[in-house]
Amino acid sequence: MLTMRTSTQIAGNRHRLSFPLCPASTGRPRVSGSAARLLGEWRRLLNAESRRLWLAMQWRSHLGRVRRMQA
Repeated sequence: MLTMRTSTQIAGNRHRLSFPLCPASTGRPRVSGSAARLLGEWRRLLNAESRRLWLAMQWRSHLGRVRRMQA
């Protein structure tokens, strides 16, 4: 059986910004930090997807111009 003598033996998440600054924090993130991080991730995903769609559209346009020039 594992015996923990003090709270400092509990693995903490002090290196993560969204966790409370408590020496024995094991877990629940603060809502505001997590929401901001989640919104940032969604924004990055949407930006990446819109960039991908824009590049695909530009490539199709380029291929259309090349085909017209070759015909």
